[in-house]
Amino acid sequence: MYIYFLGATILVLVALTITFWIFLFKSAYQRKLSHQALDMAEGRFRLLDDMLLTLDVGIWSYDFGTRSIQNTSLAFHKITGYSHRDFTDGLSWEELIHPEDMTLFRSLVDRTRQGETVHTEFRIIHAEGDVRWVQVKMIPMMNESGQMIRTDGIAVDISTRFRMEEALYDITECKKMEQALNESMNRYRRLVELSPIAIAVCKDRKLMYVNPAGLRIIGAAGPETILGTDPWDWVLDPYEEWERKRLMQLIRSGQVVPEELSIKRVDGERVDVVTTALYDAESDAIEIFFEDITARKSAERALMESDRINRHILDIAPVAMFLHSDFSYVYANPAGLSLLGIADIVQLAGTSLQDVIPSDQVEFVIAEVEHVYESGNTSELTGNKLVQLDGTIIDIEAITTPIPYIGHNTALTIIRDVTQQKQAERERIAAERLVRESEDRYFRLQMSLDQFSSDLFGMVKISELNARIVREIKKVLVTDRVSLIQINHHSLHIKIQGGHKVLPQGVLHAIHTCGPEHIPFCKLFEMSDGYFVKIGEMNGDSSIVCIGGEVPLLMIQAKKIWLETITRYASVLYDNFRVIEDLTRELEKLDSSQQIMPLWLLRLMLHLSENERKRLSQDLHDAALQEQIIWYRKLNQITSDHELPEQLRPQLEEIEQGLLDVIYQIRITCNELRPPLLKEEGLERSLEALFEFTQLRTNYSIQFDCSNFDDDISDDHLIGLYRIVQELLANATKHSNATEVKLRLSTQCDEVNLSYEDNGIGIDLNQKPDQFNHMGIGGMKERVRSMNGKIQFDSSKSGGTAVYISITAK
Repeated sequence: MYIYFLGATILVLVALTITFWIFLFKSAYQRKLSHQALDMAEGRFRLLDDMLLTLDVGIWSYDFGTRSIQNTSLAFHKITGYSHRDFTDGLSWEELIHPEDMTLFRSLVDRTRQGETVHTEFRIIHAEGDVRWVQVKMIPMMNESGQMIRTDGIAVDISTRFRMEEALYDITECKKMEQALNESMNRYRRLVELSPIAIAVCKDRKLMYVNPAGLRIIGAAGPETILGTDPWDWVLDPYEEWERKRLMQLIRSGQVVPEELSIKRVDGERVDVVTTALYDAESDAIEIFFEDITARKSAERALMESDRINRHILDIAPVAMFLHSDFSYVYANPAGLSLLGIADIVQLAGTSLQDVIPSDQVEFVIAEVEHVYESGNTSELTGNKLVQLDGTIIDIEAITTPIPYIGHNTALTIIRDVTQQKQAERERIAAERLVRESEDRYFRLQMSLDQFSSDLFGMVKISELNARIVREIKKVLVTDRVSLIQINHHSLHIKIQGGHKVLPQGVLHAIHTCGPEHIPFCKLFEMSDGYFVKIGEMNGDSSIVCIGGEVPLLMIQAKKIWLETITRYASVLYDNFRVIEDLTRELEKLDSSQQIMPLWLLRLMLHLSENERKRLSQDLHDAALQEQIIWYRKLNQITSDHELPEQLRPQLEEIEQGLLDVIYQIRITCNELRPPLLKEEGLERSLEALFEFTQLRTNYSIQFDCSNFDDDISDDHLIGLYRIVQELLANATKHSNATEVKLRLSTQCDEVNLSYEDNGIGIDLNQKPDQFNHMGIGGMKERVRSMNGKIQFDSSKSGGTAVYISITAK
């Protein structure tokens, strides 16, 4: 039993073992078969995917549970440009569908939710940004409850087909347009060719086309006769070139109007045409339309000639003519209607002389016309006034003559409008008065400035300047209420330096309010009770000119400019005069002690003098001279006017010559104050210019030798030698009665030698030194001393005066 049981047990174990191995074998075999089937399925799927990729057919699935795009094919990736990872990362339809087709796509989704398979075309946006067209089929998958759980779709890229269709559509449309254009051109050509109106096309002033009607008018056998010619060559009496350019501008702007012209035919005959033109901006060509109106013009000329012969003299008179009877108007020619401001002769009915004559002159006019009615004599030409329809009163000249053969108390009044002539006369008189007043005013102001600046040369004290400026302002502005005050910046203490003792309170209040130190120089301020202008400032004090009350002359701009100019002169010299006054005190001390002026003080005074001469010369040149030149030019324009009355021309020309003389005198003064280009041209050239100018005003000759002169000297020596020569020539002019003057300028070693000789009456070397001062000899000695030089006076060989000067070169 045990053996049986053991055997049975062994058999069972063997059986189980065999069964287990069989099961293992079978399981392995089945797995192998499954792998083979899976490999075969994957191979078929890859083959299918490659085929769809080749055909640009994409497959995709959309899971509504996860709301994501799944199971996308390679072709779908190619069509959209997005990878599988992009879709798994949550790429939405809104990013893929074109915004303009999103509404269509949403409607498709709604239809698939109902279980409907849809098929349509729409646009998508490729990952690279370009737009593509796709053809899509969407198949819904529903669950047992009828709810959509998934959508499977097929997408085909049809962008190439769509572009081909568009291109084909464009070609078709182009063909249609080309056909329509050809038909339109043919219709236009037929219209132009058959048009009774002559048509020509011109480009760059060359005829490019003329229709048959135009050829007939020109008389040309064919287009080759006139094509390529300039249209203006066919026009009789063509326009000037500037008129042609103006006409071209009008044509290009579309503002040209029909115009009548005369052209010449090929056979030389004249043809009258009416023509107009249109500009074609696209082709830059001009289309000319013209029509033969020769017959019409001939008829018009004949009619006008006949009408001219038969028309009464009233209708063609250039002056206004009125036919009246018993003071009532019967007829007026066109000039008369225009004079009254009436458009139609019907408006003249019921109008009488009293209606168009000012009330204050009605009695005189009625008496004159009544005398013509009764006496039958023509009245004298009289000046009067006339009231136009709009109430405007104009100046007229009228004459009335009787016309008895028309009827009793009938006369013709001829009227000429002289309003513009009267106005021109009044304007001329006003202009003459204004010119005279302006010229007189500016002449007086300029003379004031000239005299004031001239007086400054002799002043070395501030008190003299103060008195002089107050006196000048009083004289020019014609007022006594002129004061010159000095006000301290800190204490505001006022000291009257000259002029009127009563000061305007409004002016003082304004000065205190502004602060004297803050008032700008040489600017005129106007207050309710007067004016003030600041002219100088020194050591905490300001000098101010005050003018009290209303000054009518200061309402004139020229007077204001004059006042500011003269105060500017004073302001420029004010501080320098203070220095000069201090130096004068020193000089007085030196004079009382019989001491010689120190060399440094002498040089300083000469330097200050030259600076003042320079400033004054510049002021005269920049202000007075320029103003004179401006007014001379304005006056010259008036005298050049051909309409200027001849009786005024000599007077204005005399004023013009006077202005030239004043300009010349100012130039001379400027040159004497400061020689022009002395440093730039050098001493030699400046002296030659001085000699040329001097000999124009004197009777003696000048011989000048500078062959051994070296011009390398300092500026102070340059101006010093020039001034010495000036003084020598002035003495020769005033005192020597010489006929010949010799000057020699030379350089030897480090010295500059200047010799002067004349053949005049000479000088007495034994007379007292102070008697030489009137001849300027003292000034020459001081100038030579300032340059560390020597001067010697002697008699010349001819008995005249000889002067020898030697100075150091530097």
